[in-house]
Amino acid sequence: MKTDRLLINASPETCTKGDAEMDTMDTIGRMTSVKVLAEGKVLSNFEEPGLMRCAYHDAKNWVRRLSSETIVGEDTSNLYPFYVDTAYDVRRLRKDIINAKVDLQVENLIIICNINDISTVFLMREVVEWILRNFHSMTVYVQDIFEKSTQFAVGDLCKDSNCSKNRVKYWSKEFVEKHDSFFDLMITLGGDGTVLFASSIFTKDVPPIVPFALGSLGFLTNFEFQNFKETLKHILTDEVRINLRMRLQCKLYRRNKPEIDAATGRKICYIDFISEHHVLNEVTIDRGPAPCLSLLELYGNDSLMTKVQGDGLIVATPTGSTAYSLSAGGSLISPSVNAIAVTPICPHTLSFRPIILPDSMELKVRVDMNSRGTSWVNFDGKDRVELKQGDYVVITASPYSVPTIESSASEFFESISKNLNWNDREEQKPFAHILSPKNQEKYRLDSSKNGNDTISNPLESSCISSDAQDEERKSVTETETEIVVERTRQAHFAI
Repeated sequence: MKTDRLLINASPETCTKGDAEMDTMDTIGRMTSVKVLAEGKVLSNFEEPGLMRCAYHDAKNWVRRLSSETIVGEDTSNLYPFYVDTAYDVRRLRKDIINAKVDLQVENLIIICNINDISTVFLMREVVEWILRNFHSMTVYVQDIFEKSTQFAVGDLCKDSNCSKNRVKYWSKEFVEKHDSFFDLMITLGGDGTVLFASSIFTKDVPPIVPFALGSLGFLTNFEFQNFKETLKHILTDEVRINLRMRLQCKLYRRNKPEIDAATGRKICYIDFISEHHVLNEVTIDRGPAPCLSLLELYGNDSLMTKVQGDGLIVATPTGSTAYSLSAGGSLISPSVNAIAVTPICPHTLSFRPIILPDSMELKVRVDMNSRGTSWVNFDGKDRVELKQGDYVVITASPYSVPTIESSASEFFESISKNLNWNDREEQKPFAHILSPKNQEKYRLDSSKNGNDTISNPLESSCISSDAQDEERKSVTETETEIVVERTRQAHFAI
């Protein structure tokens, strides 16, 4: 395990000023020099994976040029317009990325199913057989536990599909770690937990996911398994839209006991880098079995934002806003929005409300040195670790998102309406149906005089089905939208 030891003062308030050089082990076991910065930051190649990508590197250099260099042919006294135009172009580019459709060229396909339910094994068998029959150049990878499974029966499967056994291969966690960019497409059979498991085994690049719904409640699984043949045929032959779901990169650091520096005679302590996690839903810091409140320090870009006194804190992604964060009172966030949701768990105050922060912010959650008890951290509900006084977690937006195939343009709103009955309320009804027969006739005549000839019988008008009303509102909304768009275009060209 790679360990980066950071030198800081024994005081919990401040860190050592200036930089230091320390030796660490790199990924192949050689001693390398790593520059150590204040507040426990390490500057090394593996700290920013995005720097290895040319597009990000070129964009970053261009932003630096706006503030340091002269652009030929323009007014050198004011480069602010270029700064604004660049920011606007980035927003336009993101919009184009969201709306873009991708043609997937699939050769290696991985299938992940819920192994705790035996029925999903037979459903996976149906999917594999259909793929082998209809896509002859594709290799299917299933989990290695099915290599000798009598339920999966790979020999009979290949015989029925009239293909060789070489087209069905097996994956393990170790294989995925070594071949993170090997797969072109992933199919999950299960619920949201199966998608979270798939995200956990792909710590870096994740292939596009087709999540089929086989769970009880799913916000990530928007494809019905009954239609898997039509769905896969469309995805494998046509262009599809992909939703890039943001993940959080969480780095865990542990504070050791103070030691006496032989050279200076001062008390110093070391901070050890423990582990790194990429979470799709949330990272949770709670009080665990301790009977007392958690006392957590929340930092944003190295500035103390607030102290949390309560049962804990949830830092969630937009995808995780419908999970634990929602139960704790957090807001719903569309997965296409890049943001970080901070939601307290039972805070012992009436004024601590959930807050949504930009994904560019670096958060640090630290157990206060005066905390009466320890805290516990878990990542997507797994890998639970105890945090003692002075230990902390650094949370940033991960450079490795989770791409999921989009089932429809409104899948997020459809999922929260179906699963949460979001804003589900019966509409107000007219009172005409409770009028006496004499007043109903007067109401009909009065409505006719006012030009409302469509109402022939108030009782019939009050019994119009909700479906018909929805269709009428939909058609009116579409007409209004077309008019607004047309007027906007005319105004734009007039300018």
